Amino acid sequence: MTLLLLSALLATVVALLVVRPVVARRTAILSDVAPGSLLDAEARRRSTLAALQDLEHDYLGGKLDTADYLAQRDRLGYEALAAIRAAEAAQAEAGVAVGEGDGEAGESITHACGFVNPPASRFCAGCGKRL
Repeated sequence: MTLLLLSALLATVVALLVVRPVVARRTAILSDVAPGSLLDAEARRRSTLAALQDLEHDYLGGKLDTADYLAQRDRLGYEALAAIRAAEAAQAEAGVAVGEGDGEAGESITHACGFVNPPASRFCAGCGKRL
């Protein structure tokens, strides 16, 4: 009888050790460091600037004629300008510090490349350079 109780107690302890990480994960705080609107604005700014850069490369590589290049450059220029303004407004709304690697603990850091990094980051997630 004692052996049966000891086995049941041991099985209960092992079951609690197995279940503990699962229960602890459910109580973890899940939140974004930067607001979603700020991340969306930054992503839009980066994608429009990349599209503008690709357009320049395509034109210089001879893939586009001058009329198509000028028409697309004007359209992408307006989109990039709107995206930059939206990103700046989102940064101002979120209270993000602008500077190169001089953010204090608890503040997001905007690197020179324009990517907003979470607090306590050691490297820029956008370009990989040291903050």
